[in-house]
Amino acid sequence: MPSDPADEGKQLSALKSLGGDVYVWAAYWDLAGTVRTISRNREAIDGVGIFAAWYPDGEHLVLSDDAITAARHLSSLDDADRRPCYLTIVNDTEKEQKSVSLLERLIGDSEETERTADSIAEMAEEYGCDGVEIDFEKIRKDMPLWDKFILFEEKMMQRCEEKGLTLRILLEPSTPVEKIDFPDGPEYVVMCYNLYGAGTGPGPKADAEFLYELASKYESLGNVSYALANGGYDFSASDEIVSVKPSEINMLISDHKATPIRDAGSGALTFTYGSHTVWYADAGTLKYWAEILGRASGRTVNISLWRLFGSGQ
Repeated sequence: MPSDPADEGKQLSALKSLGGDVYVWAAYWDLAGTVRTISRNREAIDGVGIFAAWYPDGEHLVLSDDAITAARHLSSLDDADRRPCYLTIVNDTEKEQKSVSLLERLIGDSEETERTADSIAEMAEEYGCDGVEIDFEKIRKDMPLWDKFILFEEKMMQRCEEKGLTLRILLEPSTPVEKIDFPDGPEYVVMCYNLYGAGTGPGPKADAEFLYELASKYESLGNVSYALANGGYDFSASDEIVSVKPSEINMLISDHKATPIRDAGSGALTFTYGSHTVWYADAGTLKYWAEILGRASGRTVNISLWRLFGSGQ
């Protein structure tokens, strides 16, 4: 039977039951509820990412006031309640999300790379974070930019070592990892979601085949973990797609008296209403995906969850 998609406590417990570490992201637009969810489920959580510091004007790194408050709160807890806290950095500006032109400015030469690494490490230290997480996206097959990224990563490793910070590097499924000489040391976090989404037609965020392929591709990095996503997408017949929160999924099921069906190939749940098709993940889905990654890699894997919505009990 499907479980309540909004019960984040069950999702976290399901992932933790597999024996690996469980890391969660706390997004700046849902921080109050997310911090409560972390507090209520701290036994199932091994690390928290403060999402996210960004570059609104294309030059200066900024963290919202709410995110600063959350970071300071989480880093100030007693040892029994405290979990490692990471500052997540994204290549977003006010004009463009996942901006490649921003990356060209931030890591375009050695001086810019050094300034970027310095400002990131200093911000993480200022707000009491234990580590830094780099989420630079849409580099894709731009090999000259990957060369610059590797130089930046090496500089970031130096700055983190100097300040006693841990470094995590997020990688998209499309990363040409076989062509890139990633350095040893950081934890590499593979995004295992959005198999179906914008422009694809209805389907789950991940399925068994997709997860096996990712594990086969990325295990060679060594210190690798995997990121899964809860929530879901609402696909309309007009090819429009809307991201739906767990609480919104519950409302759709109730309003339309829908009966979700679990898909055998992905473990995800799906239902229709009118001309819409909804696909989403519950606790059973997340556990199934993590189990597949464990089998594919031949080990107990660490899982990161995108993201908490602040509805866990």
